[in-house]
Amino acid sequence: MPDDTSAPRRPRPSAALPAALLRDSRRRPMAEYLMPAAIIVAGILLVVAFGIVINSVVRGKEPTALPAPPPPALGDIPPASDQAVIPLPSDPPSAGTPSPARPSTTPPARKTRPPAPPPNAVTIAKAAVPGKVDLSDEGDRDWVHWGQEGKFSLERAKDGDFQILEGAPTAPRFRQTRAKEQFSWQDGSPVASSGGTVVGINTCDKGNGFTLSVPAAKDDRTLRLYVGVQKAKGTLGAKLSTGGSTEAGTLEERGDGFATAVFKITYRSAQGGKLNLTWTTTETFGDGCGGVALQAATLR
Repeated sequence: MPDDTSAPRRPRPSAALPAALLRDSRRRPMAEYLMPAAIIVAGILLVVAFGIVINSVVRGKEPTALPAPPPPALGDIPPASDQAVIPLPSDPPSAGTPSPARPSTTPPARKTRPPAPPPNAVTIAKAAVPGKVDLSDEGDRDWVHWGQEGKFSLERAKDGDFQILEGAPTAPRFRQTRAKEQFSWQDGSPVASSGGTVVGINTCDKGNGFTLSVPAAKDDRTLRLYVGVQKAKGTLGAKLSTGGSTEAGTLEERGDGFATAVFKITYRSAQGGKLNLTWTTTETFGDGCGGVALQAATLR
């Protein structure tokens, strides 16, 4: 058996390494770990920076809050709710295409019936007599004049259809010429025309006078009665035959003069009928013939 001590031995490497080699061997593994770590950290920073940029862009596009509406001015009506409905504009109709008709919001007007004429309406107004009266022009329906041919004569419109009628005499009457106003006419009967006359008739004593009547209708009609008084007070009464109250007017002369006036009687009646009038001496003054007088009448 061979002796191990006699065999030559290989020399072992020394355990002690040079210091430079030892430091180099320690740095190489550290560098290998730092490089990947740096790359990862750089990637994380890049992702974070990109997220910040995107967030700022998105926040910049967010709509800002609407400003608060200004307080309503004096007299304005506040909206019914906080959010007003804004109508969207519609496309304008093309040329040649009629726009659809919108339903009217205006309610149809109610048909009102004209008020019915008040029945039994009579009014009396007194005025001075003009210096000259054209009976034919004023009385387009009818006219009459008293006394031209005598105390019982009655001159009237030829085509008046006897609408103005005098009642039967109840007292003595006389022909008088004391009036100053003149009455003229054309197309009369039985006297065809007159350029102007002051003639009339009168009666004496309290309670005496004259009666007249004219037809009534639904439309307004006007009777003008030319009268006079001497030493007396005369009272005119007018009443419709269909009912209603009696309207009155008066005229008086206490001295020796002769007073004249025209009574304008406006009337209408829904039932037709007649307007009846009385011209009566209600009071006399002094001695002599005190009473009322008639000159003329016109109807239109």
